[in-house]
Amino acid sequence: MKKVVYFLMIVLIAAASCKKTKGVDSTPSTDLQKAYADNSAKVTISNGVWGTVSTIQGNCMPTTDPKTSTCTSFVIQREVRIYAYTKNTNATPTTPLGGLYDNFSTQLIKTINTDAQGFYQAQLPDGAYTVVFVESGKLYANSGDSQGGISPVTVSQNKANLNLILNRAAY
Repeated sequence: MKKVVYFLMIVLIAAASCKKTKGVDSTPSTDLQKAYADNSAKVTISNGVWGTVSTIQGNCMPTTDPKTSTCTSFVIQREVRIYAYTKNTNATPTTPLGGLYDNFSTQLIKTINTDAQGFYQAQLPDGAYTVVFVESGKLYANSGDSQGGISPVTVSQNKANLNLILNRAAY
């Protein structure tokens, strides 16, 4: 009988600790939008690229009841690498599906670590660049252009914003 009571106490304690805090907005997009806004205030470069690195994961398909969604997004800390504009022909993909690359044959221009809020910035001269981040020891990019460019950004007499999103665990 003591074992049953002990088991029930553990279950009740575990259930009580899983309650959601009332009054706290845990909408992932709201938090990410706030991070974007907060990070935009940190920009100190006069010419170059800046942005926020984040991830999105879970079931992100539209639903009639948002409370049942498992979709979450949040900022992450990563190493950001800026290369001279890189095309698919200048890259060694890790898998045939793309997204992860072993290396690029183009020139590495800069390496930057994001802060705790996923913010990065780099002073750069005008030009075309590829901006990726390191994920599990590989170069990660999930965007491109019509010329086969990987995660491209163009800097032209100003600051270019490029938010990088890891979405390999989203469906």
